[in-house]
Amino acid sequence: MIGVWFFDREESKMHRCLLVLTIVGLMLCSADLALAGSSGGGCGEVTYVEKTCYVPEWVTETQVVTVCEYVQEQREVKQIVQKCVPIQKQVERTCTVMVPELRTKMVQFNVCRPVVQQVQRQCMVNVPVWREETRQYTAYVPTFETRQGVRRVCRTTTEEVVKTVCVDRGHWETQMVEVPAVTRRCGLVGRRGCGACCDPCSCCQPCTATVCRKVWVPNVVEEQVTVTVCKPQIVEEPCEYTVTVCKPEIRTCVVKLCDWKQEMRTMTCNVTTYESDVVQRELTYTVCVPQQKTLIQTVTCFETQAEEVTRMVTVCVPRQVQKECQVNVCRMVPKTVQVPVQCGTGCGRGCGPVVCRRVRGC
Repeated sequence: MIGVWFFDREESKMHRCLLVLTIVGLMLCSADLALAGSSGGGCGEVTYVEKTCYVPEWVTETQVVTVCEYVQEQREVKQIVQKCVPIQKQVERTCTVMVPELRTKMVQFNVCRPVVQQVQRQCMVNVPVWREETRQYTAYVPTFETRQGVRRVCRTTTEEVVKTVCVDRGHWETQMVEVPAVTRRCGLVGRRGCGACCDPCSCCQPCTATVCRKVWVPNVVEEQVTVTVCKPQIVEEPCEYTVTVCKPEIRTCVVKLCDWKQEMRTMTCNVTTYESDVVQRELTYTVCVPQQKTLIQTVTCFETQAEEVTRMVTVCVPRQVQKECQVNVCRMVPKTVQVPVQCGTGCGRGCGPVVCRRVRGC
């Protein structure tokens, strides 16, 4: 088998061209084999001949490639910018102004005048008539009563109780106790303490002294003691208390009663009537009259002015740079192959070894 070359559908056009060349080489090799087989005349031993064919081989090479790179640069750019500049101007304008004006006119209107008249009228009047009447009523009179009752009183009673008490019946004893004496320096002969001791240049060692001391010797004894105890006792005793009682009592009083009596009386009253009359009066009113006036106003206008401005702009500048990169390259490499040519003893039909085998079974 000479070689098999696989490819991906996503390869580039260059890879497809190399594939076509490889297929053409394989077809040429197979044509040479067919011609070699057809030239023999017999079906004997097979003879092999060396043939050279080209096989694709991928090689990784380092190539210098020109690449376009973009570099950012700061550049000054001059632009013409339109700006609105405010300008104040004085403008004369003619406008219509409403000016108030006082005017007078005569107006007629109806007026109702009141007229008061005295009229005699009769009317029914209720006149009060007072009379006295004697009546009886029940009054509750408070009275004080003394009643007998029982009350509960708390009194204290004394009682003797025997209790057990711990009493210390100890005594004082005189005991002889050794205590440390006060340290004194040498040379102090005749004083209490060490007296005349060792070397006069060194200090005396501490010593003890016997002292007579009184010591309390405790003796706790339980004793029965009679104690007088006060106990509260509730006692009921009779008592008298005063109660206020309201008793009903019938009394007599004189009451004034009012009876109303109707009488006809004549009275003078004022009656008001209204009479209509036409009156003329002078009325003053205000009217707004239009007038033409010329006003001078200060107006702010905006004018467009061109101004050249310099700005810093970041620009991407293309540059061609030589770079080394690893590239996969397909090379056609020559390869020597052993190819069968003809049979040793011919069958007389001029066929190749494969045909002879199929016809005669050799």
